[in-house]
Amino acid sequence: MSTVIRYITNLFRVRSRNGTVRFMFPAIVSFAAVLGAAAITSNDVSYIRLASSDLTVEEGKQFSIDVYAYAHVPVNAVDVTLQFDPNKVEVLGVDTGQSVLTIWTHQPEIKNGEVILRGGTFRKGFLDEHLLATINLKGKSTGESAVAASDVVLLAGDGEGTPVTVAEALDSTISLYIYDENTDPENIAVAVKVNLITDLDGDGKVTLKDVSSFMASWHKKDKIYDFNGDGRMTFRDFSIILANYFF
Repeated sequence: MSTVIRYITNLFRVRSRNGTVRFMFPAIVSFAAVLGAAAITSNDVSYIRLASSDLTVEEGKQFSIDVYAYAHVPVNAVDVTLQFDPNKVEVLGVDTGQSVLTIWTHQPEIKNGEVILRGGTFRKGFLDEHLLATINLKGKSTGESAVAASDVVLLAGDGEGTPVTVAEALDSTISLYIYDENTDPENIAVAVKVNLITDLDGDGKVTLKDVSSFMASWHKKDKIYDFNGDGRMTFRDFSIILANYFF
């Protein structure tokens, strides 16, 4: 494993013609994501993950949240409820065009502050992480809000519909801040600072210092660096802190 860490560290450094050491972060984003997925073994539990590039949203503007499912054993049926505050955000629709689910027991429902996804696949199902749906939303009123996955049921493609163990991952909730032209920037800064669990030094942003701290602590496997809530410090956590650094 130390060899891999040295390799990753070397990827960060690019020496220019004049000898100055620069950092080539974009080149390792996809690499780290692949390693993060590879670090998950068949002994892990499954989970639901939400992802959005927009954690601060202007009132009246549209944004989207991707819903992913990771299966550590073949899964062929999914039932997930997403909860949101209808006073803060409006759900405009659900895009399932790229979904791993090919059979929808019910078409995605939007009602009473919930989005319900129920569907399945042919044969034995899917393994690893796949997109379930993209939720399209609009910021409705200013302030903090969240979209969270709850009541998650995954069924194994074993012919018997055996329930699959599901972890409560930290990234099964997306925390948002909706603002307008009258919003005090300090309010946004405070909200974002609270929500950035990968801000290890507490300066309100994820910087190279945070990434370096993570890498320096790799061998200790301290659970403070367990960002996805699976109880371990893995390459998946590394990919999370990198994603927060870039986006």
